[in-house]
Amino acid sequence: MMIPRSLRLPAVVGFMFLTCAACEDRKSPEIQTVLPKKVKVAPLSSATKDVPAGEVVSAGDGYVYDPGGLRDPFEALVMIRKPVGGKGEPLTPLQKFDLAQFRLSAVIVGEKMPMATVVAPGGKAYVLKTGVKIGKNGGVVTRISPRTVTVVEKYYDFTGKLSTTSYEIGFTQKAGDI
Repeated sequence: MMIPRSLRLPAVVGFMFLTCAACEDRKSPEIQTVLPKKVKVAPLSSATKDVPAGEVVSAGDGYVYDPGGLRDPFEALVMIRKPVGGKGEPLTPLQKFDLAQFRLSAVIVGEKMPMATVVAPGGKAYVLKTGVKIGKNGGVVTRISPRTVTVVEKYYDFTGKLSTTSYEIGFTQKAGDI
């Protein structure tokens, strides 16, 4: 059933009137407003604004958090490596970079001691011999072959177990090289 266009507006107004009239008999419940209680907020003291890492922070009511001696929860477990020894020695320029950042540029193999040249991320070249320390994790050059330089790293993993990893620094291959 279609309502003619001229009667649509009066039909809608009449429907709204009947709906309101039907609700008149009921009493609407009284709405009570509950206001929050006023709470005193203590201003931040200068001691809690900037807390350095490793310091004990108290949140009040006897709760104390001490992050000392705990590992960073956002660091991947396989990446946590503590090098063995060498705490008092100053770092050489070769020990300031990760092994993956070095690029092998030349190898000299002769009758005596073989040598290799690696390029650091800054573009500076360094000469390697067997026994030279290289890398952030206390790696030592153990072997120099015509195509690669072998570095052995000894470190403590996240469980505290002594682990050894052998890493090879090789020539970067360009497209079309065999």
